[in-house]
Amino acid sequence: MNENQLDQALRKVARQQPAPRLSSNFTYRTLERIRMETARKEARREKRLFVLMLLTVCLMIAGCIGVLIHLCGLAQLKESLTAWLPSLPSIKNGKFYLPMLLALPLLALFNHWLRKKYRHLLP
Repeated sequence: MNENQLDQALRKVARQQPAPRLSSNFTYRTLERIRMETARKEARREKRLFVLMLLTVCLMIAGCIGVLIHLCGLAQLKESLTAWLPSLPSIKNGKFYLPMLLALPLLALFNHWLRKKYRHLLP
């Protein structure tokens, strides 16, 4: 059997096969899988960015401390900190921390409400 005859035989068999039927919700399921994969990739990217941001902040803090130690010297820096620490507000004084203690839970609730309400707009 030569190549031309084989090609014709394969075409004939292919024509005899019934056309594949897709389920009625094939498009929806496919788009849903694409959305889920996109959301997974976005979550992975956000996690990577968060870790990189945290690493950058830690390195910046370490760099600032290093520069302060280099410029002032460790002994003078310790002396300045021990003189400065008593002037900070006491943790026993609740009035100083009250606005923050009230604002953080309210902001967390507001964030939760906004995410719930506008979930469809998030990627």
